[in-house]
Amino acid sequence: MITLLCLFTGISGTVRAQTTNRTHGRGIEYFPYPFARMYYVQPRFDRVNYGDGKYTNSYVLRAFSTAWRRFHVRLEVPLADTNTSGQHVFGLSDINLRVLHAQRLHESLFLGYGAELVMNTATDPSLGGGKWDIRPGAGLIYFRGSPEDVTGTIEFTVEYRATMAKAADRTRTNVLAWAPNIDWWFPKWYFGYYATWTYDFESDHLDIPLDVEVGYNLLHNLTLAGELILPLTKHSPYRNEFAVKLRYSFP
Repeated sequence: MITLLCLFTGISGTVRAQTTNRTHGRGIEYFPYPFARMYYVQPRFDRVNYGDGKYTNSYVLRAFSTAWRRFHVRLEVPLADTNTSGQHVFGLSDINLRVLHAQRLHESLFLGYGAELVMNTATDPSLGGGKWDIRPGAGLIYFRGSPEDVTGTIEFTVEYRATMAKAADRTRTNVLAWAPNIDWWFPKWYFGYYATWTYDFESDHLDIPLDVEVGYNLLHNLTLAGELILPLTKHSPYRNEFAVKLRYSFP
């Protein structure tokens, strides 16, 4: 997944109205509203099934903070267990760090850009990529509805994934990713199509998944969400993926 952009809405004169919707949609996990500082933590469980009984479970803790003006920092620390190597392995996976910036272009149209660093921190080769990757990206998002009553977003983002250093037995990352996403916001919940399409130049493989997510606001600052991903193209390396996450946004 691209897990990159999806920005925010607003005009400075209507910040108070907008911030009542800050827990809606998955977008604020990557870009908060441009006229409000934001901090949140999110534990997440993710499972990828590869077929033939092979799987990878990830237990991820994500922390997000507005660092300075409209610059934002996101850190993910994942633990994982997997049997893809033929035996069960548990340990630390690859830590990743993302720096983001966003700005308004016109009314409800925003531009976001940033880069993610994926670090080779896995304690076992089967738990990580075995390389240091950089992922620059940029995207546009349009907020539907009025600033006081946002009803959803339409987004398009692009990201390039490349390897800076790797282990001798690993292939380099050379992937173009793009995400045509849309979601709908309701008073207590949201529904979105958040798929990331990817083309791997090394393997000549195109992946177009079905990726849908439903989230519900348990409390004003607490959101529970579930996500399901199914590949729609042939020769996909995975059969399915699903995730459950709980996001707490600090007031």
